[in-house]
Amino acid sequence: MPKIEIRDRPEFKSFLRNMAELGITAIVWGIWVYLFLPVIDIILWIFGARQFYIEVIQKVGYKEFLALTNRMGLIVLIVFIVMRSWGYYNYLRFGRGNMRKSLPPLHIEHLTEFFRISRDRLSEIKSKKEVILSSGETIEDIDGWLINKRDKSR
Repeated sequence: MPKIEIRDRPEFKSFLRNMAELGITAIVWGIWVYLFLPVIDIILWIFGARQFYIEVIQKVGYKEFLALTNRMGLIVLIVFIVMRSWGYYNYLRFGRGNMRKSLPPLHIEHLTEFFRISRDRLSEIKSKKEVILSSGETIEDIDGWLINKRDKSR
């Protein structure tokens, strides 16, 4: 069998070629790790289960584990009781009735007066899918109308 001679002459490689080779190598190693990660996970899981058995069962660490579980359970129970108490308080304070006040229904007379249009025109507008109004009124005019309306109703 003939002997193969490998000639490695890094001085002939350009910077771009070095970066391309490094990049391709990193990508292939990444694919390899990704493909074999399940095998590594199984090995680590088995080792972890063995370590758990040694630390918890053989060294009587399960007593400490149970004490920790009891403390955590007590904390969870306290948080549950606080949240339920808060919910019950809110139910007693707010949940017995609808505290929101709705506005009285708007009558046609108010709309016709506000927009200064006739009842027929209002009916026609209400039947349309989209209505674009252009009026010369400003916000001050509308605020004045609302103030006058409120003063008249008192």
